[in-house]
This record gives sequence, C-alpha cells and structure tokens, in this order.
Amino acid sequence: MHARSGAKPQATGGADWELDLVWGMQSVVVIGGGPAGSVAGLLLARAGMNVSLIEQHRFPRDKVCGECLSAIGIEVLERLGLAEKVRASGAVVLTKTSLHPSDGEGLTIALPKAMWGLSRRVLDVLQLEAAREAGVKVIQPARCEGMSSPHGVRYRNLESNEVQEIEADWVVLADGKGALGAKRSELTGELGLKAHFVGVAGMRDRIELFGVEGHYVGSAPIEACAVDGVEVSIARWNVAFSVPGARVQTHRRDLDSLWAALLLENRALAARFGGAVRVGEWLAAPLPRFGVAGRWPERVIPVGNAAAALEPIGGEGMGLAMRSAELAAEAILEAARRREAVDATGLRAEYRRLWDTRRAACRGMAMMLGSPMLATSGLELARNDERLSRVVMGLIGKW
Repeated sequence: MHARSGAKPQATGGADWELDLVWGMQSVVVIGGGPAGSVAGLLLARAGMNVSLIEQHRFPRDKVCGECLSAIGIEVLERLGLAEKVRASGAVVLTKTSLHPSDGEGLTIALPKAMWGLSRRVLDVLQLEAAREAGVKVIQPARCEGMSSPHGVRYRNLESNEVQEIEADWVVLADGKGALGAKRSELTGELGLKAHFVGVAGMRDRIELFGVEGHYVGSAPIEACAVDGVEVSIARWNVAFSVPGARVQTHRRDLDSLWAALLLENRALAARFGGAVRVGEWLAAPLPRFGVAGRWPERVIPVGNAAAALEPIGGEGMGLAMRSAELAAEAILEAARRREAVDATGLRAEYRRLWDTRRAACRGMAMMLGSPMLATSGLELARNDERLSRVVMGLIGKW
C-alpha cells in the first residue's frame, strides 16, 4: 500500500473522512503533478487510499502561467496546512491590481482578498513533495499512454522507455490537456507566452494588466532570485500574456521582437519594462478556452485545466485547479464511504459554479482591455462608479 492507511484526511469543510481498511486499499492514479494533481493526491493519500501520481516532467520546471495564486487557492493551502510553508518560500503578497489601457489614464483597484505571486518552479515542488510525504507514490518522469480494460492505466517510463501498467479504481486527470477526457473545444489560435524579468520599474504589491492591440499583457512580482551567480537576491517579475498566433508569425517567431513591439503600444508597459532585462527563456503554449464537459469517461475525473479552462486575465487558474482537486477528492472519498460510483453529475455542477461565471467575466474583461476605445471608456466608468469595480471583481471571483 502506498499511502498510510491509518492517516486522518483533511478534506474540505472540516469533514472527517475515515475509510475502513478494505476501502482504504482502493487505488487512485493521478495523472499530472501540478497544483491540481498534487492537491488531489495529497488529500486522497491522507485519507488512506493507495495513490500513484504520474508526472511527465522533471521538477523543478517553468511553465506558461500567470504565477498568481488567488484567495481561493490560498484557502486550499490553509486547509492543507501548507500555507505558511508556501508563504515562507518567498511568495509576494499582492493587494492591488492596476489596469492600463494603451491610451488614457489607468485605474488601480484594491483586491478584496490578497493574492500571492510565486513561480511554478517553487510552488509545484512544494506541493508535490507534500503529496509524497503523505504517502503518494510519485512516478516521474513518466507519460500516461492510455487506459486498458477494466482497471489498468498504461504509462511509459521516460528514463528506461519501458511501458508499464498500474491498477486504478479511479483516475484523476490533472495533466492540463485532458488527454483521457471527453472531446474538448478546439484551440483558440492564440498562444500563451511567459518570461521572467529583473530591473522592472514597478511596485511589488500589485498585479498589472496592460492593454495592447487586440490582446493584453499581465505582470506580477514573484519571489526574488540570484542572477548570473550573484549571491544577492534580485527582485523578479513574471510576464505572461495571450497573443494571436498570427501576430507571432509576423515576427517570424522572434519573441524578443514581439516584446519590443508591445512596449511601443502601451506607455505604462514601456515605463515598467523599458529598462528591464529578461532572465530565462520565453515559454509558449497553446491557449485553450472551454467549459465543463457534459460527460466524462467512466472512472475518469478531470481537475484543473483538464476540466475547464478560462481566460487567464483573472489570475484564477491555479486557485480553481486546486479547489477543483479538493472537490474531486471529496467526491471520491464520499463514493468510497458509500461503496458506490462517484456522483459525476453533482461534481460537474460544483465545477460549473466555480468556472462558468468567471469564464464569461474574464473573457469580457480581456476583450475590453484589448480594445483601446473600450478600455478607455470602461475604465472611466469604473473610475466614476466604485460599485462597478466591485461588481466586476465579484464576477471574476475576487469577492
């Protein structure tokens, strides 16, 4: 048994899950070791289940991400008993968000609840290690290659190239791609891009969003780092943005050339990053948008971006991934306690309450910020009516 059968779980809402020994031996395979996969694995292992986690990449690794953890994610960490450890790893407390149209005056809004800026290199390692300590068997680097009937999951060890199979009563799909999930919406044709910078002329208490032609750029401070062997830690920012793939092609995929063009399109962006230096490589990934599917394959429960994907402008992605993992773990544990199938219909309804309104609001906000005329007029309205700002913040999940 990979997990400690006598461990007391720490599920959501203070639920005290106790599985008898027979049901504690049930097996779960988690595919993906990011925020969603690690949280699901940790909770299930703490409850006494036999949990294996398959992760394709070696850690630590960078990933295209806004690297902002919203209040919903911080609350998950608090329930897991990990918040203080994550905070002590260098997370930057964010209390404001500033919006800058390409033309016109910007707007700064206080966040109702603080967020944290932290790189995926740090957060993912901390969470995966916590899952390992809870008893999760971590198989890494390995790639899931499919399911076999009735209860097998095939994976390839990427060091030995050997294909193996593992038994699973449930599969938690946390790979961000939904490789085993229901058919998803087509990709948007946009790319998500991300890089880290030092020497930014910005304040380290806020997320900033900058409108450019047809899309937007987001930045947030993350933990400090040493650069080129210098022992003194240097303040660092994460830059992440969506961009139409066609625009990348016009720059012949030269992302530094694209970045230079963006600096010319927004005065506030140029003021912040005109003298900044990029550290590390640009990363790029297709940008999906899709809602919660109407059905899932039998025994497969998606979490995080394998379940639904929203516009990243709201900074809610990691938090929603972690909260959905909590809900999935709770549903599996309840099914085990009752000795019945997971209530997938009820779980999908919980997911829709998490994602649907946020998806629509974040998409609308992204479209507004990418249009100079809409951005200028929209921010002017918000500046003159504080209630409007509160409504928008509530729709994207900040209240």
